[in-house]
Amino acid sequence: MTDQVPIINFNPKRIFITLISILMVLVGLSIWGQRIRYIGVGDIHGPWHEFLIDLLMQSFYLDLEGNIPTYYNVVLLLIPTALLFAIGASKSLLKDKFRYQWYMLAFVFLLLSIDEASSLHERLIKPMREFSDAGRLFYFAWIVPGIAAVILFGLFFLMFFLHLDRKFKVLFFISLAVYIGGVIGGEIVSGYYAANLGLKNFTYAVVASLEESVEMIGASMIIYSLLVYIKDYLPEGITFKV
Repeated sequence: MTDQVPIINFNPKRIFITLISILMVLVGLSIWGQRIRYIGVGDIHGPWHEFLIDLLMQSFYLDLEGNIPTYYNVVLLLIPTALLFAIGASKSLLKDKFRYQWYMLAFVFLLLSIDEASSLHERLIKPMREFSDAGRLFYFAWIVPGIAAVILFGLFFLMFFLHLDRKFKVLFFISLAVYIGGVIGGEIVSGYYAANLGLKNFTYAVVASLEESVEMIGASMIIYSLLVYIKDYLPEGITFKV
């Protein structure tokens, strides 16, 4: 009797649409909950109604930590971690020149998922404000070292990026541009509104919800790009050396 290797069939486009659909629901619930918070709702009909309203305002707001959108974002970053590690393992069997870069990218996304779960980057805001008066443009001052990290990341992986085929240069570049645009650019935009309007108003809540959604769209695009890469370059599946 021969051992059979299980084959998992997946459709990158369908997975991407599913991830974006879940995100759109979360964004809608986030904005709805903050509309209730700042504009109000009609009469509250009993403790269960009050519980559901409180759940909507707290557990689905994209700008809060430790709630349902946070968990979803962590998952979105863990998926590329697993895919990149799997690609790296397969490339190692082929003695690919850039096999270690795949592992390093997996480690980067693992760190991003840990940061998302623990909000480590936000702890940099206060000390960075003490270190440098960046003004309203960098109200969330952690983005100053964040920009530096992005530049170093780009320089370090430049040769790896250049070795990719044109199709994946485009896919990975657009995906990362959307993700980084949401993380860095989105924080600049929401920081501007926070500096001018404060954090506790409906306008900021909408801006923050949309800004966080761009980051998650980028992560979903990265997952899609990696799944397409696996289908194109590893059609036999991913093999691990035991």
